This record gives sequence, structure tokens and C-alpha cells, in this order.
Amino acid sequence: MDVSVVIPAYNEARRLPATLAGWHAYLGLEPFSSEVIVVDDGSRDATAEVAATGGARVVALRPNRGKGGAVKAGVLAAAGAAIAYVDADLNIAPEHLEAALTLIDEGADLVAGQRELSEYASAEGPLRLAAGGVVQVTRRVLVMSAIRDTQCGFKVLRHALARDVFSRTRINSFAFDIEVLFVARKLGARIETLPVRTTYRGESTFNVRKHLPQFLKDIVQIRRNDMAGLYRR
Repeated sequence: MDVSVVIPAYNEARRLPATLAGWHAYLGLEPFSSEVIVVDDGSRDATAEVAATGGARVVALRPNRGKGGAVKAGVLAAAGAAIAYVDADLNIAPEHLEAALTLIDEGADLVAGQRELSEYASAEGPLRLAAGGVVQVTRRVLVMSAIRDTQCGFKVLRHALARDVFSRTRINSFAFDIEVLFVARKLGARIETLPVRTTYRGESTFNVRKHLPQFLKDIVQIRRNDMAGLYRR
């Protein structure tokens, strides 16, 4: 099946060339047709120019919407029968896409990457680990507990489900991944997890002090949205 790869990017001009080269090298060897979409989320650097030079289709957002808004814009612009969204730092190798597409071929509607959290935790500082623990407890209590690693930056969806889900999503913060999985489950999607290996990259755009309060508020908002019937068919 043809595949769209969506990469949200905010001030990623420096890291994008290696990421795009990695994805194009992998996709160029595959028999299916593909496209790479970079969503420039109001960057103040040359992200859009670098993405275009690197062979990606660029969706430019002004002003900045947040990672959830950027992924939504990219997914709704994508044409592939399968739509993947991945991080801009190439922390998960493109080769995992093959296993994800196999699961899609076997009947999955959404494949969510699942990191080995002990491996991931070893690369994080104590503040980010503590913040992650708070997020996970809040998420499990208020929204969903079935999926252990909601925040992995590697997910693949069937085209129809992707449009159905993202036409309903409302969260633009880093909590958008939780909303995507929650809405997919409400729509009856078959969700499979896929173990993935991660390569730790520094310079995360997630700032605990800046982003954690909004993250927690948005988890609560997902529950409120659901109670208000905003995610119904």
C-alpha cells in the first residue's frame, strides 16, 4: 500500500537533513509509493526551506499551533492508504515501518510504537522522569490504561481511520497522542502495539516547566470532551 510519512517540525532546520535522508533512503528501497510531509509549525528558522530542499512536501502553519495541531494538519493533508507520523529527530528507525505495515495488512487499524521504557528512562533526567510519571498516572486514571506507552513518536494508521480520528481531535499540546488513541478506541479501531528501539536524541522541544501544566490540563480536557459527546460518530 502507498504510505504517507508526516513529520511535525518546529525550528528543526539543523536536524531535518539527516532525518529526511534516513526516511528517503529507506522508502526508496521499498516497492510501495510514498510521500514525506514536513509540517513547519511556525518555525523561526529555515525549517520549511530545508524540508523542501530535502525532498519533502511542506505544509506551513502560521502561527505555531503545537505538536498536536501540526500532526493533525499533516495527517489531513496526506494521501497515503497508510499514514505514519514520526518525530523530527529520527529517534526511531524507519525500518520499523515494515513491521507496522504488516500489522495493518493483517487487520490492525492503528499501530502504536512501544518503547522499552527502562531503556528510554536511562537517557532521561530525574525531572523529566518525574513529569512522565505524573502524566502517566493522570492519563490512566482519567482517560485510558490499556496502552502503556502513549507518547512514543511512531504511529501508523489506516487512511480512513486517520481522517476519522483527526477530524475529531481538539488537543494541540503534547497530550494529543493520548487523544488520538482514546478517540480511535471509541471508534472501535483495532489497535496493535509494536516494540521499537529508540536512539536517544538531545534537544527535546518538551520543556517540563513550560509544557507539563498544559499537558495535564489537556488530559482532563479529553475526559471533559468525551463527557460532552464531542468524540461521538
